[in-house]
Parts: sequence; structure tokens; C-alpha cells
Amino acid sequence: MLDCSENLSAVIENYVPSLEELKEVFQSSLKLNFETVEVDIVNCPDLSKSPFHQTSSGFGQNLRIAEVGGPGNLYPGFHINHQFDIKTIGKVCEHPEASVFGPGAGPWPVVRQNCEMVADVNLKTGRVGTRIAEIDTKNEKLYVQRTIDVPKFSLMANLALSDADKSSKVVHFKASGRSGQKNVTNCIRDGLQEHFGEKVVSLAGQFIIHSGQAKLHVMPHFPGCPFENNEEVDKWLNYFTMSAPLVCSTVMHSYDPGHNLRLEHTHCYSDHGDAGHYHYDVTPDSVSYEGWFAPANRIYRIDEVANR
Repeated sequence: MLDCSENLSAVIENYVPSLEELKEVFQSSLKLNFETVEVDIVNCPDLSKSPFHQTSSGFGQNLRIAEVGGPGNLYPGFHINHQFDIKTIGKVCEHPEASVFGPGAGPWPVVRQNCEMVADVNLKTGRVGTRIAEIDTKNEKLYVQRTIDVPKFSLMANLALSDADKSSKVVHFKASGRSGQKNVTNCIRDGLQEHFGEKVVSLAGQFIIHSGQAKLHVMPHFPGCPFENNEEVDKWLNYFTMSAPLVCSTVMHSYDPGHNLRLEHTHCYSDHGDAGHYHYDVTPDSVSYEGWFAPANRIYRIDEVANR
């Protein structure tokens, strides 16, 4: 296996808008896609409590993004040997005692199978509460969610690093009754792109799908040979309809200044065993979202690969 945790290719200084400006962007973009929208600025909720149950109580202070690997490690590359250590990434991002969360691919050499990941690591305390979702044909649902205590992952991740166990003011929204065609994260990200243009604005956040259902995928184990095209990758994924409540970790960027950034990535987990990569809700009339977001001051690009 190849540890690519220190393969830093760029540090991107972000434009960091005020929370008031972000509040207006959230308000205007969400109103285009949802019937009922509320946006305000609040203290970050205690993420150590229900329904989050995470290893750090808050996020947002001194926030940075580690943009690691990417879908290009599956196709056009097939670099399943690319492995990463979140402890090392914390040092590379000059944040060795950060709390870390975000979507990615789980550490298949540890799990013994390719899997989805919601990273949850407190580098200050050493606690790890990372959730993974893997295909399990013996399970009635055909997938299973579990928690691992190893701060590692494979292939790709979009990680938010901020001061551990410290809260900050964040943009808070509630949205229900989806009237448009976009999923909630693309709705917000498109609003950022339209408002900020070529300024790089990165957000990390947590949101809850309180009601309704959503389409998610869970990666199976790797095929015996490399993929030949994007269509093969899409057919390889296993798609499921999963039920609220779902806790979702997300990272998004308004603009890619030429470093193959993944502009939006979201993974979910739950107390009832539903977990995976979020695509969109499938119950527009009954869906309701609530989220908390903060802007990051820079991006650390690690193991840069072309997006598929």
C-alpha cells in the first residue's frame, strides 16, 4: 500500500465571506428550491450529543479543508493502493490537534472491503468515531453501517479540520417542501458560485434530513480490473432509498481554481443503520432539512488527481 498523506500539491487561500453575507446567499438560493425556508446565524450545536454523537462538541473555528485524492483514483486511474492517515493529514494542514469530519472512502485494508466513510476524528483527544457503510449481502438491507476506531481512509476524502471542542457562530437553515429540481447541497453550492464568481469560497457543514427519504449509494468492493469508462463506474455503484432521520457531513467549494477540486461531496449516517453517499431526496413534498455551515480559510490539496 502507498501512504499518500503527505503528497501536498497546493495550499489555496480562500475568500472568507462574513456570515451575514453567507446568510443572504443561503436565503436566496434555498428559496428557489424549497417552499419554506428559514436562515439565521446561531452558535454551532453540540455535536457530541444526539443525533450527531461525534467526537468533538463543535466546529468552525480556524476551519480548513483537506481535499484529498478524488474520484480520479477510481477512474481514469485505478489507484486503490492510495491510503491516507488523518493524523498525518492534520500535520500537513498545520492543524495537528483539530477535530476532523467529512465524506470519503473508508480504509478498505482495515475493513477488508471497499466502503463509504463519514470521518469523525478528534486529534486533540485521540478519539475516533468514524462511520462506514459497506455492502453486506447477508443483511436484509444489503448494506450495514458500523463504527471504526482507526483514523485512516482510502482513495479520497473531503475533510473539515477546525479547533477541537470549540464552537463558533455558523449559518443555520431550515428548508422543507422541495419545489425545485436541485438537491439541497447543489442548491447552496450553485448559489455560492453565482454570488462569488471566481472567488474560492469553501464551506463545511452538518445537516439533518429530518423527514422523508433520500437516494444514497454504497460502493461495493473493487472489480477485478480497472474501469474503462464513467458509465462502468456508475453501474458498479449500489443505489438505495434510505429513510430519515439522516445526519449528513458535507464539504463544498464555489469554484475550482485549477486543482481538480470536488465541488460538493456529502455522506450520511444514522442511528437506524442507513448510511452512504447522498444524491438527493425522493420525497419532495415531505422532506425537511436543517443544517449548520461555516466558511473555511484555506484548502490543502493532497494527492491531486483528475476528476472523472
